[in-house]
Amino acid sequence: MKSGLSDKNSSVVRSLDKALRVLGLLAQEREDIDLGSLAKQAGLPKSTLIRLLSTMRVHGVVQQNPKTRRYHLGWSLIRLGRAAERQFAFPLIIHPFLERLAQETGETSSLAIRDGNYAFYIDQVLSQSIIRGVPPIDAALDLHCTGVGKMLLGSFKEKEVEQVIYETGLPQHTENTITNAARLRKELQLIRVQRYAIDDEEAERGGRCIAAPIYDSDDNLLAAISITAPISRLTQDRMPEYVEIVCSIAEQASRELCRHMSPSNTNNP
Repeated sequence: MKSGLSDKNSSVVRSLDKALRVLGLLAQEREDIDLGSLAKQAGLPKSTLIRLLSTMRVHGVVQQNPKTRRYHLGWSLIRLGRAAERQFAFPLIIHPFLERLAQETGETSSLAIRDGNYAFYIDQVLSQSIIRGVPPIDAALDLHCTGVGKMLLGSFKEKEVEQVIYETGLPQHTENTITNAARLRKELQLIRVQRYAIDDEEAERGGRCIAAPIYDSDDNLLAAISITAPISRLTQDRMPEYVEIVCSIAEQASRELCRHMSPSNTNNP
């Protein structure tokens, strides 16, 4: 079984690609498997496979029966799985706050996360107004010109920001889009201080967005929530009022998320 990833993508770490391939094969096995059979399935030399398995044993993701010398998945994966489960469950925790945000503002509220050099909406509560902002779920959003994108980009280190600019550029969508790297850096500094971000017709003409951060229990920025509305309703004079609402609900959502993620609310394996 060959993944082919290493041949198609130069950014793939070959040894990690092989290790993940081996983990995938072990996950398919209902019983322990011997080295020879695993090597044949993985399409790897035994010497290479032994090194990979030894490294994974150190980290507890693979175990070896001391009597039979056969391999199976390790107990550390249970801990990792529990952690992943908590993270993937967070949209369910945040959703009631999106409903409140939409109700209090009358506008479409969204939850967004970063994936690579883009932001993605993963949950949404639509405005009841006929004319409304409807950001597309699962569409890749540029980080430099959207409210949630700039909010997430503000958590990056300087080198990471430079990497994003180098890899994606700063494509212009409207006359308000920030296309100058120095200006973007200055805005990100402001966002880090004020803890909210605004898209003022930067991604699309006629639309405004206010975004605020969602933090985990270690004060890491995990996601962003936002409201999107036409400029006819989200006017400049109403911006301070809506900024306060978005930030307040984001803070409440972060506290609730931290409460759910605390050790006292998790079960031991």
